[in-house]
Amino acid sequence: MATIELMHEMRKELQDSLEGAVTEAAAAAAVKKAREIADDMVSSIKYQLQDDLVDHLSYHVSEMAGRAVNALLEGNEDEMKRWLGCDRRGYTGRGDGYQTAGRNDRHPIIHGKLFEAGCISLRKKIVEAHRDLIASERILDLEDQVENLVKQVNKANAEKEAMWQRVRGLSPV
Repeated sequence: MATIELMHEMRKELQDSLEGAVTEAAAAAAVKKAREIADDMVSSIKYQLQDDLVDHLSYHVSEMAGRAVNALLEGNEDEMKRWLGCDRRGYTGRGDGYQTAGRNDRHPIIHGKLFEAGCISLRKKIVEAHRDLIASERILDLEDQVENLVKQVNKANAEKEAMWQRVRGLSPV
């Protein structure tokens, strides 16, 4: 007897024995229990996803904001653009980045007002809210740096002059 014929015969015997052992009622009960288990799993997964969603989203937003601020402080323009959504690889709210094919309504008028996407609105709000503050604080930083550098130069010049006085013997040590 060939191997294939033997496999077919064994499969047929197994099928016949299972059909005789499992009644319709037992099969229906097994299917019902399997559906209950699947429903419980789906319910549990759904609950966990919804329950953890807030934490995950708030963490993600916090991380993006932190990375944008760090990039700003480090002067890393590419990273700043990336985290503020200004890079051309992603959605910028302008026509220079990701676009949906065939869309010409990037800046729609809704209820008589120009709609601004989140990234455009964020950039606008930062500039509107802090333009003078950012400029004045930077000016104060630069003034403080200049004042400190002038003091350092004056101190170095005084030390240099004192050294020349000692070398020439004009002043006792």
